[in-house]
Amino acid sequence: MKREFLKNVGIADDLIDKIMAEHGKDIQEEKAEQARIQNDLAEANKTIETYKTQVTELEKKAGDNADVKKQLDDLKAQIEKEKKEAEAKAADERMTAIIKEAFPKDKKFVNDYTEVAMISQIKAELAKPENKGKGVSDIFSSLTKDKEGIFSNPNQPGNMGGFGGADIDEVNDAKMRAIMGLPSKEQEKK
Repeated sequence: MKREFLKNVGIADDLIDKIMAEHGKDIQEEKAEQARIQNDLAEANKTIETYKTQVTELEKKAGDNADVKKQLDDLKAQIEKEKKEAEAKAADERMTAIIKEAFPKDKKFVNDYTEVAMISQIKAELAKPENKGKGVSDIFSSLTKDKEGIFSNPNQPGNMGGFGGADIDEVNDAKMRAIMGLPSKEQEKK
């Protein structure tokens, strides 16, 4: 608002001064309000930038946390797998010991390979549903029934050695026939 406009409207100079002073106060208040709003806007923009930075950092950390969480989950799974494998191995070793203990003491396998194969067959038979309730001895008996060559003979033949200790090159045919009570070849031909 301009002073000339108020003079042209017919307002007295002392009133124009009062109006202009009041109008100046309003303008100053508006400028102050506008400055305050600009300041608040600048602060809000700074806060937004701070939040954006924090969000970016949190996203990075969340990504790292996701990696760490995945690694932790993988580690837990590996631990669980190894635990189950160890338990299965221990159970298998206990089963092997039980089977070996059930073998008859008077029968010895011809070799370790045969014993391991028999243990493996017994484990397989024990796992079958049709053998539920059967014992190791029953299964052992059915697997070894009428089988030859899996056990060593407790009555091994002794080494009898040679006859008379004679060198075969030195023994002639006539002497051998005489020892056996046979006539010589010459007498046979007659």
